[in-house]
Amino acid sequence: MFSYKDILNKIRPPKKKARVWLLEQEKLAYIRIRKVASSSINLCLMQHLAKTHQLPDPTNDRPLRKKIEADYSSHIEHSEIRRRLKGDYFIFAFVRNPLSRVYSCYRNKVINPKRANKKDILCNSEFYYNMDFSAFVDAIVKIPDNILDRHLRPQSWFLCDDQGLLPDFIGKLENFNADWDIVSDKYGLPKPIHWNKTGSSKSITDVCPRASLEQLIERYAEDIRLFGYQDAVDEMLKKY
Repeated sequence: MFSYKDILNKIRPPKKKARVWLLEQEKLAYIRIRKVASSSINLCLMQHLAKTHQLPDPTNDRPLRKKIEADYSSHIEHSEIRRRLKGDYFIFAFVRNPLSRVYSCYRNKVINPKRANKKDILCNSEFYYNMDFSAFVDAIVKIPDNILDRHLRPQSWFLCDDQGLLPDFIGKLENFNADWDIVSDKYGLPKPIHWNKTGSSKSITDVCPRASLEQLIERYAEDIRLFGYQDAVDEMLKKY
């Protein structure tokens, strides 16, 4: 039986602005992208803020985490990021292979057996639990960027405007530790712990027919080109 909140989550339009963390004292801004270690980075920023503002450790305190997130992050238009933050704040973000990101979302939101109550948090009604991966891909390719669920929306949508890239630094999940050190060494941030891990021994090529993978390659072509994932995609194609 669905609650009113469950139904509302299914029909309300997706957020059309990027969520941005602002650490004003450090002049540091983080543009969050879902399914790219975002929960771990969120917690890391919360721990830093708790330390600098003499708050309790928020790691196991969900209400405190919610409060810190509400106080220090919000959804901001691209134009506002460029006008108000660019040049004044050090803006950073992390990306990952867009095909791996899609598969991670599929495992976590569609087939994860731990979600016993089957609560669907993907906002687009075309998605449903235990759907076949090919059907999942078919749904993704037909939904426009501006209304596609934020977990699946291209990373370039969050990080680019009509003038180009917004961040000053873009790290990669595949090189997370070294890339995180570039930010943490400059601003004294702690090392993130792996939060919200979704483990699997399978890769996307184990469940995705070549035709579906080619659909995803076309769908996320801008991410692949912009963030340098063509070699990784070519390696995936060699497995067929």
